[in-house]
Amino acid sequence: MPFIAPELIIQAKQMDLLTYLKNYEPYELVKFSGNTYCTRTHDSLKISNGKWIWWSRGIGGRSALDYLINPMPRLRS
Repeated sequence: MPFIAPELIIQAKQMDLLTYLKNYEPYELVKFSGNTYCTRTHDSLKISNGKWIWWSRGIGGRSALDYLINPMPRLRS
């Protein structure tokens, strides 16, 4: 397994999912209401106030890393 600098891990844990999607997959974001977003691919994935919950999968988290390391299908599925 490659070495990952501790600073990069800290940065990854600090990025929320909305920021990640705005920066890397902006075409996926859909404004749902107020400050809540969902995605084009998964409308049950709701993102708001630095948290996310994927209602149809029964999972949620705070950081983009929480989402990205989850074994469930991603936006590109």
